Amino acid sequence: MVKKLSNENKYKNYIILANDFLSEESYEKAYHSFKKALFFAKNIENKIDALFEMADILLIFEKYKEADELYLEILKLDKSRSGAYYGRALANDFLSGDIEISIENYKSAIKYDEYYDRAYYYLGHCYDRIGEKDLALLNFEKCIEIDDMDFISYNDIGSIYEEKNNYEMAEKYFKKSLEINPKYFRALFNMGVVKRDTGDLDKALEYYMEATKYNQNPYIYLNMSAIFIERQDYKGAIDILNKGIMYNPDSVNLFYNRACSEANLLNDKDAVKDLKKAIEINKDAYSWAENDPDLYDIVKEM
Repeated sequence: MVKKLSNENKYKNYIILANDFLSEESYEKAYHSFKKALFFAKNIENKIDALFEMADILLIFEKYKEADELYLEILKLDKSRSGAYYGRALANDFLSGDIEISIENYKSAIKYDEYYDRAYYYLGHCYDRIGEKDLALLNFEKCIEIDDMDFISYNDIGSIYEEKNNYEMAEKYFKKSLEINPKYFRALFNMGVVKRDTGDLDKALEYYMEATKYNQNPYIYLNMSAIFIERQDYKGAIDILNKGIMYNPDSVNLFYNRACSEANLLNDKDAVKDLKKAIEINKDAYSWAENDPDLYDIVKEM
């Protein structure tokens, strides 16, 4: 006589199967296995575990509304689940929903877990987006209080101080970020910004160049080219912009700055070509050029 598996064993088997699919990054199969596990779950804890896994997979699939519905199901079972509030806030962020909803949910996540560092982190960014810089700082500082190796939060604190023109404090936090992770391109880039803002253009270029070893973000090349243009070294600017465009062929700003540099070298043909490309990427570049002393004559040639 064949012995039937209990619901508890069926739950466990589907969980094992789902985790195997997760390890293979077979997310759709994993989702359906967790869903079957949920069907056989007989206690709240098992149901919540399966729901969390399903919701997290839906986030991977960018099905944010569906994920939010599952996080709500979790909270109906247990309103103290901080991860569900965090998930709801993330889903709302991805949906570009009302930022106050995200703030409320990140706060609820923290209410039930005072050491939830990522909830503090994204709550900080919510406050930053609505201009509440001091509240943003408080939340980023909480992140480094919880984890003093959080180089990302050190950098983000520095960014707020840089916006406040407090360059001494900005540099302090950027340097701390780089002490922890010397390869973090955002902190290297931001050190370049501070050095440029304080007039040390050579040092700014050093930091920007170091940043390009780890990331090819177009704004690194844009900022470097701006320094060369400021020095009227247009050939140097073009060399930098050539490299930036190689990695970022759809950057309107890089093509636009190269057009300006070509125009200043009286290479009108190349300037027209680059300006046309910039306009092709972003039609607003045409109106920029009409009001730009470097390019308004070039516009007339198009």
